[in-house]
Amino acid sequence: MSSSSNTYRITIVGAGIIGLTTACTILKEYAANENLQLTILSEKFSPETTGDISAGFWEPYGLDAVDKRILRWAGYTYDIFLSEFFSTKAALAGIIKLPSYSLQGYNGQNIKDDETTKKPEFLKLVRHSHSLDQHELAMFDHLKPKSGFVMVSVAVEVRKYLPQLLRFLSEDSRVKFIKKKIHSLIELKDKADVVINCTGLASRDLVGDQTLRPARGQVLRVHAPWIKSMYAFDTEDGFGYVIPQGDTVVLGGTFQLNDWNTKPVVSDTQKILRMCSKAFPALEQIRHGKVQVGLRPYRDNGVRLEHEKTSTDMNVVHCYGHSGAGVTLSWGCAKDVVDIVKTLLPPKSKRPDNLLEHEKLWRLIPNFEYVVLKAKI
Repeated sequence: MSSSSNTYRITIVGAGIIGLTTACTILKEYAANENLQLTILSEKFSPETTGDISAGFWEPYGLDAVDKRILRWAGYTYDIFLSEFFSTKAALAGIIKLPSYSLQGYNGQNIKDDETTKKPEFLKLVRHSHSLDQHELAMFDHLKPKSGFVMVSVAVEVRKYLPQLLRFLSEDSRVKFIKKKIHSLIELKDKADVVINCTGLASRDLVGDQTLRPARGQVLRVHAPWIKSMYAFDTEDGFGYVIPQGDTVVLGGTFQLNDWNTKPVVSDTQKILRMCSKAFPALEQIRHGKVQVGLRPYRDNGVRLEHEKTSTDMNVVHCYGHSGAGVTLSWGCAKDVVDIVKTLLPPKSKRPDNLLEHEKLWRLIPNFEYVVLKAKI
């Protein structure tokens, strides 16, 4: 397929972490195509996306199955985030490399299925991990877990990350942003050569995918600067987690399927505090925090990433249904989406450059805040 007007018209619907990483990957692969017209169309942009609420922790979470495809996407994304942590992007984009402890069982009992006590397959993707021995488990004696592991992971503060992606994209004259809600992809017929659907939960209505369901997540952002690592643990009240970000710590959480409520629930907040205080008793003293609610795009059949030639002769590439793993799978899915797009709209050969791989995806555009900071040093 080729564009009839000699112009490559690509429209991405959705401006969350999936949509924007896909857009950045398109600019990388089509760097030599001056005739590219990339439109990002979305009802919501940061800070209004579901990702802005998330803790942004790298781990394939909320998925029924972690298969080879998920592992490939997660591994590619992990490498990108780790590279960015060791780059000039880390501070402004909110990327943190941190030890992450996962504990199974509470009060000496395993309250999950036996399968969950095995080391998950995604541990082979990270730079360092090991099962906790009895001496290490003793650090958490107040929880009395049955087993656990620690790994080196990454937390991405999405509310900082997305604005930096948007700033990079906005510097390219080939990119246009449209804030608008569409009710059917047919509205884009004859306006784009390829449409990329990254609308998350909205795909339930947009393309009629009834296998998509909300997985409601409520979190609490608090000031707890003494917590420097990520912890996930079982309690008698359920599963809790504590994830540090730049200036706050995210306490969670809930995973409530089929719940469309986007308003905070007091009982959920109390439960989150009760669970997290089991691990960190000092959190019992927390009296102030920001409660947020987001609806994860859970899909019964897992992530949908595929090309569709619609009955109306449109080329659509779908990428949605990431549940609680949107950040974890983002760059890997973006690569696969763009690989499909390249078969439909073959790009010119890439311009040679000496940029590192992760710098080809997106570059920080110097802003006034950064210039002032440099001047003060």
